[in-house]
Amino acid sequence: MKFRLTPLLGLLLSAMLVSSGWAERPNAARIVSDQTFAFLRVANTPDFIAKMEQTAIGKAANDPQMQPFVSGIWQTLKQSAANAEERSGIKLEELLSIPQGELAAGMVAMQEGNPGVVIFCDLGEDTRVIERVVSLLETVAGNDGALIERSEFKDAEITLIRGNNGPLAICIHENVLLLSNRIEVVEDTLEHWSGDREDSLASDDRFSTIVSSSRGTKDEPAQLIWYINPIDGLRTITKNQSGGSYVMGFLPVLGLDGVKAIGGSYIAATEDFDTIGHLHIMLERPRTGVIEMIALKNASTEPEGWVPEDVTNYMTSNWDVEKSYGALENLYDSIFGDGKLAEDIDRRINQRTGIDFKTEIIDNLEGKFTLVQWYEPPARINSQATFVAAKIKDRAMMQKTLDRIVESLPRLNDVVEKRNFGDATFYQANVADAPIPEDVPEDRRRRMENRRALRPTPCFGLIGDYLFFADRPGIVEHVTMTYGGDAPRLAEDLSFKLVLNKLQDHAGERKVAMVSFARPEESLRMVYELVQAESTKNFIGQRAERNDFFKNLQGNLDANPLPDFNVISQYLAPSGAIMVDDETGLHWIGFSLKRDTE
Repeated sequence: MKFRLTPLLGLLLSAMLVSSGWAERPNAARIVSDQTFAFLRVANTPDFIAKMEQTAIGKAANDPQMQPFVSGIWQTLKQSAANAEERSGIKLEELLSIPQGELAAGMVAMQEGNPGVVIFCDLGEDTRVIERVVSLLETVAGNDGALIERSEFKDAEITLIRGNNGPLAICIHENVLLLSNRIEVVEDTLEHWSGDREDSLASDDRFSTIVSSSRGTKDEPAQLIWYINPIDGLRTITKNQSGGSYVMGFLPVLGLDGVKAIGGSYIAATEDFDTIGHLHIMLERPRTGVIEMIALKNASTEPEGWVPEDVTNYMTSNWDVEKSYGALENLYDSIFGDGKLAEDIDRRINQRTGIDFKTEIIDNLEGKFTLVQWYEPPARINSQATFVAAKIKDRAMMQKTLDRIVESLPRLNDVVEKRNFGDATFYQANVADAPIPEDVPEDRRRRMENRRALRPTPCFGLIGDYLFFADRPGIVEHVTMTYGGDAPRLAEDLSFKLVLNKLQDHAGERKVAMVSFARPEESLRMVYELVQAESTKNFIGQRAERNDFFKNLQGNLDANPLPDFNVISQYLAPSGAIMVDDETGLHWIGFSLKRDTE
């Protein structure tokens, strides 16, 4: 029988507590109060799962050649849950079928005591499974000595279980399951069941701003939304803690009280895109403290000439370095005293290294910062190499500065060697390992060898007019050969140009502070090769000897191996993202393209 992706997605969604409501009832955001400082909701669980099956990952998982492997993973989960199923009489499939509409979770600030947690779950027309679950829960709790109380509120029955791990209030009202650690929250929810409350979360300007700015490119509503009011949440959590008032009093000093809200959305299988994601950070104006240091400018969308075509991730942003440094200096001096930042830098950096940090480094930065990631063959756990670069104004000055820093710090000078490779001049860490004693047990020897193999080999130096830091020399050499030769560059790649055009269309006239590009198939290729690597098989095999889960996993993977990588990669397409800095704060939007597999 063909196994569908739906059960696995249902398991994931249930763990995440997603949500959305039926037309007969207002959605949860209109029922909970504006004292809700954390909220997560998917509009309709079955619809969301159906949309997920239309995405690249869903199509790949349901590909006939992938079905045996996916079925094997599902069987491993089933085998692991077999004992629990037998004891409870409830099958895993039945549990995953419970959400039939909105599934939401929120954390509510209370006047006294701990925050209230509330969960909404639309059950559809059949409530028999959840009734069995609740009955089983009551039985287990009762056998454990818990007190079980029943009460009525607004024609709804509430069951309160007072157990060793705290109270749990349960209510099934109009085929919706309500769960909370505070009975007051359940009663407040029932009090405003019609959704006509004036102080609802949906009416809060912060929440509505995030929701309205997190729709699809053609105004498609979000299938999943999330929201956090960090200041109210921190105030609620720390109000009964020692030092809580100190923490809250220090936030304005840092300017962090200017973070009004954070939230976003996820939208799957739209007309133009495979997936769309939003992240919005709502900020007070004027920005102060740490927030003022986020001084972004229009980002150049043209990749540097040294960026290889086969990178897995590329991100670039432009900063007003002078403004950011000035905000840092103002913040530091406001806490420790006038002129203190300059004084401490002079004492801790300038006098030790013989450089002028502000003049030679900060003032030499142009403001463009770039991150590049690339998978260095062969596939292994640490195959991903990272290269971070900052554009500079004067390479000769920066080279002299780096040389003086290394020469003035004997402990650094002893562990690095200076190298030249093409246009790149850089220092590479070169720490010799002591021999592993012959009498070391074999398992410990393998652990030591693995740790050494995973250890990075940091490098820092210059290429072109960029100062860079990298975690290994392999990516430095790869970047340098691209810069000095005729190897394919990202700027010439057609998929990058297509993503860039989509990003520019979406940005319009707004100031773009950051641009990124990713190739998910390359990231997945490393995972794919790692899963099939002998080291992974040995890892599972060693644990299978004493762990039933790994024993089942090993058997199912051996019986249902992964197909060729192109079975999966044919569904994957590049993705991109931009960050916009506007009057409400910072807004990130990312999307992945659709690939035609017909």
